[in-house]
Amino acid sequence: MPTVSVLIADDHDLIREGIKTILRSRADYRVVGEAIDGEDVVTQVKQLKPDIVLLDITMPKRSGLDLIEQVHRLSPGTKIIIISVHRSHLYITKALKSGVNGYLHKDNATEDLLPALRRVTAGGTYLSSAVSEYLTEQLAQEGGAPPVPRQVSLTERETDIVRLTVEGKTAREIASLLFISPRTVENHKQAILKKLGLHKTSDLIKYALTHRIVEVDEP
Repeated sequence: MPTVSVLIADDHDLIREGIKTILRSRADYRVVGEAIDGEDVVTQVKQLKPDIVLLDITMPKRSGLDLIEQVHRLSPGTKIIIISVHRSHLYITKALKSGVNGYLHKDNATEDLLPALRRVTAGGTYLSSAVSEYLTEQLAQEGGAPPVPRQVSLTERETDIVRLTVEGKTAREIASLLFISPRTVENHKQAILKKLGLHKTSDLIKYALTHRIVEVDEP
C-alpha cells in the first residue's frame, strides 16, 4: 500500500508535535509538511499536493473554513480532515458543505486520528462520535433541520446504504456487505440524493444525522 502524505496545519506547536508522534510509528503515513497559518497552508498545498491535510479552523491570517475550497482548487486529489476545538453545528455544517472528509474535536483527536485517516484514505467520511452527538443535540435544541417531507420515504435498502455511508464505508465495502455491485450502490446513492433534494455525500451524512435516519455509533 503506498504511503499516504499528510500536511499538518495548526498554529499550536504541541498539537503538531502530538500528531507527528502518533504518525511517526506508522509506516503507512508520512508527514510531508507543517503549516502554522492560513497563507502557509496555501503555499504548502500548492507545492506538496499532499494526500490529506489535517486542518485547524482557527489560525492566523486565514480561517481554516475559508481555505477548504481553495485547497480543493489547488489540489483536487487532496482530502481534508478538520481537527478543531469548535463543536458548534454552524462550524460543522459549513465544513461539511464545503466538502471536508472528516471532522474531529481536539479533545478526542488522539483516539480518533488513525481511524479517521484510515476511513478517509479508503474514500469514506469520518465524524467522530463526540462531534456527531453534539451536532444532533444542538440541532434538536434549536429546532433542527426542516422536517422530512411526508412523501419522501427511504426503502430498507436505501436506509442500509445511508447507515453504512454515515459509518464511512466506501461503495465497494457497502457492496460487499449488501451483496450487490459497487455500481448498484452508487446508483442507489444518486437516487437517495435526488429523493432528498441533496447534492453530495457530505450533505447526506448531515441530513441522516439531523433527521435521525440512522443512529450515531462509536468509532
